[in-house]
Amino acid sequence: MKLVVKIFQICIVILLGYQNGAFAKAIATPLATDSLIVLHFQTNDSLVYIREDFDTILSNHPEFLFEETFAPTLCYHLQRDMEFSSEAGQDNYCMLYSYFLMKVNGEQKYAAQRKRLFQLFSKINELFALIEQGGTYFGHQHKRLLAEVEYAIYLMPKDENELRKTYAIDKQKQLYIQGLRQLVADDTANNNGIEPQWKLSQIKRLNKVIDSIHQLITDNFSLRRAQYFQSNYYEYY
Repeated sequence: MKLVVKIFQICIVILLGYQNGAFAKAIATPLATDSLIVLHFQTNDSLVYIREDFDTILSNHPEFLFEETFAPTLCYHLQRDMEFSSEAGQDNYCMLYSYFLMKVNGEQKYAAQRKRLFQLFSKINELFALIEQGGTYFGHQHKRLLAEVEYAIYLMPKDENELRKTYAIDKQKQLYIQGLRQLVADDTANNNGIEPQWKLSQIKRLNKVIDSIHQLITDNFSLRRAQYFQSNYYEYY
C-alpha cells in the first residue's frame, strides 16, 4: 500500500474533511481505471490513497469495521501492519481509525460534540507542549488525538437515559483546573531553562490555555475525558 504523493491524476475528487467544524461528505468520481481517495482532517492534515490501496486497508484491518470497539492505542498495538510501524505510520493509523469510527458514530449527528472535544484535547496537548517547550511528541499527538476524539464520541452517552451521573461537577472541575494552574506555577518556577524575567509572562501564557480548557469542559463527561486524555498521554514524575 503506497501513499500517493501526486494527487493530480485522472480523477475528480471532491474533498472530504471538516468544514466549519463538521465533516463534509467525500465523493471520488473516476475518469479512468484508477481513482483517488482524499481524506482531509481538522488538523489540516490529509491522506491520499489509490482506491485499491484504500480497500486493502479494510481487508487488512478488520478492527476498522468496529464490530468490537477498543481504544485507539490498544488497537494500534494489536495490529502488525508494517505500513504503520513508524511514528508517521502511527499518525496515519490514528487518523484512519478516526475516519472509520466516525462512519459508525455518524458524521453529522455529533458534529458539535466532535468539534468541542477536538478543541479540548488540542488545548491539553498545547498546554503540555508549552510546558515542555516543544518536541516532536506533541506534533504527532496532535494528529493522533483525532482517534481519541472519535473514541470519546463512541463512549459518550447518547441520551438522558444513559446518563449515570447528572450532579453538578463545578467543584471537581475547579479542582482539576486548579491542579493544572499549580502544575504550571511549580514547573515554571523550577525550570532553569527559562530566564527569571520571562517566567511571569510564561505563566500568564500557560494560564490562558488553561482558561480555554476551563471553558471547553461543560459537563461530567467532558471532564472525565479530559482527565483520561491527560493521564494517558502526559505523565510527569
